[in-house]
Amino acid sequence: MKIILCFINLINFFYSMNTPGEGNDQSNKGEIPVSKKMSIKYKFRDIKVHSSDEWMADATKKYRKVFDRYETTYMRVEFSFFNKLFDEEEWEATIRLKCFYINGSQKNELCSQDQKRRVAKDENIVYMRDSWGNATIGAYWFKGDYMWEAYIDEVKVGESKFYVEDTGQAKPGENLFFDIASIKVFEGDGQASSQMQKKYLKKFSQKDTRFVWGEFSFTNKLPKDYFTEIFFNFYDKAGQLKGSNALVSYIATNTANKVYTIYPGWGSDTPGRWKSDFYTMEVIFLDTLIATVPFQVGEAFEEGQVAVLTDTTQLLKISSTGGTASTTNKADDLLFESIAELNSLTGLDNIKTEVNEMVKLVRFYQETGKDVLNKFSLHTVFTGNPGTGKTTVARILSKIYKGLGILEKGHLVEVDREGLVAGYVGQTAIKTGDRINEAMGGILFIDEAYSLASGKGSQYDFGSEAIQIILKRMEDMRGKFGVIVAGYTENMQEFINSNPGLKSRFDKYFMFKDYSQHEMVQIAQAQFTKEGVKPDEAAAAHLKDYFKFIFEERDEHFGNARTIRQVVGEAVKNQNLRLASMKKEERTKELMETVILDDVKEFEIKEIIHKPKLGFRVGEK
Repeated sequence: MKIILCFINLINFFYSMNTPGEGNDQSNKGEIPVSKKMSIKYKFRDIKVHSSDEWMADATKKYRKVFDRYETTYMRVEFSFFNKLFDEEEWEATIRLKCFYINGSQKNELCSQDQKRRVAKDENIVYMRDSWGNATIGAYWFKGDYMWEAYIDEVKVGESKFYVEDTGQAKPGENLFFDIASIKVFEGDGQASSQMQKKYLKKFSQKDTRFVWGEFSFTNKLPKDYFTEIFFNFYDKAGQLKGSNALVSYIATNTANKVYTIYPGWGSDTPGRWKSDFYTMEVIFLDTLIATVPFQVGEAFEEGQVAVLTDTTQLLKISSTGGTASTTNKADDLLFESIAELNSLTGLDNIKTEVNEMVKLVRFYQETGKDVLNKFSLHTVFTGNPGTGKTTVARILSKIYKGLGILEKGHLVEVDREGLVAGYVGQTAIKTGDRINEAMGGILFIDEAYSLASGKGSQYDFGSEAIQIILKRMEDMRGKFGVIVAGYTENMQEFINSNPGLKSRFDKYFMFKDYSQHEMVQIAQAQFTKEGVKPDEAAAAHLKDYFKFIFEERDEHFGNARTIRQVVGEAVKNQNLRLASMKKEERTKELMETVILDDVKEFEIKEIIHKPKLGFRVGEK
């Protein structure tokens, strides 16, 4: 009990020494108590770095941690702290901002900037800004790690690292660091990005959605190491910012062609943060918009692949054409999403250009009151080898026509000779007519259309009957549906020339080129990512060589993306068989996600000997 009383008396003694009372000397009236004078008057808030001097909304700057050498002149720093004497009194401090080049454990000081600062009573947050560098672009800041430090009255209060990378001067819009491999979105709680199994979506349920997560995979293009900082901004349809992520990743040396994956996300563990609306996730790298991903929140989840728009110019043009009516908005949304889906496809640059130009022309005709159907044909010839994306583009094109208001439904009906031609007199007309009726308001897509003319001249030439029926319906139901005929280039030329009616009605041609070696690698990477695996360095190098080999040895029957899908499927099967032979406890997360050289060895690179064909030489007369 005595000990407790002594302790209480001791507390009262110290309290009386530090608290002004009525009996204190009146000369101290109005002065800050000693304890408050000696206390710290500030609380560190942040140090942010930026290279641009442009002011943004709410008095902010374009803050970053990673910079390209050839965008830098002066590196600018913004130091901020909270004023703990806010609304009480003014005070003064000496602020020092230092910048260092970090070389391992060594710090080389580049500058030390001092400022005397009087902190006013009404300043809740105090800002100090300074810069260091050279007015000539790329002349001062070279590749390396750097750090700004802040001091108040000789006491270090905070630091912030930043990185400068150097890959050479890029052309406008060129990304020398990486290529986008794929972008997908999924739903989950705050830890969902670490889950092995992910259900990829293109629509989200408003009542059930917690976090909207993005899975951003990119292929490193450089052999040397670097840091990358990618911003992910989520916007609603009105363009209001919903949420934002900035993810910094270290890309290791000697990992060229390796696919890296990062997971941005925004939301809450409790559903309700997302409303029924159309949203976009914008991806920004080095202050450049590199991709936009539209997605919808509505009544229910819908699995599928979101469209990925990388042509930002087209994005701005399409998104600025929205109407005020609900039906117009829906049509514009469909058009926007369909063009984004087209532009996200690997390769097909000539097709993308033609379709985007076609959309611009149709919009112009509509705005100027011209008859679109007199200026524009719904009927098209697709030529090219198998696996070059003809069916995929046809499906997207049908939705674009609906988005433009040209077709009512915008669906695709796929048929071949067997789907149109019957074996008995009179049945072909019925069969072909049914397929055309099914395609009304959309597109009738006839694959290997040249086979319809293969029996020309025969008394049982029912393919020719199908052609005549299609031509008549194209004329009678003009503007009600479109027809796309597809097949090998030479065969399709012969097919169109075989009938004057075909030649006059099909005046628009899309040439689907074989995928290049580089594009084949991109498609394979996207397929592997879809399977949840990625090749290691040795496997990736072998597949790259193999794709080069089959590209150089290709013939008119080259399978393009079909061949790539078969290769990826076989490699994944080999990996699964290899894992199945291991004990369950031996299967680490890394092993489960990696395809190794043994899994792809069966794809051999060996010289093909082209044997001469048997035949007879025709002698000269």
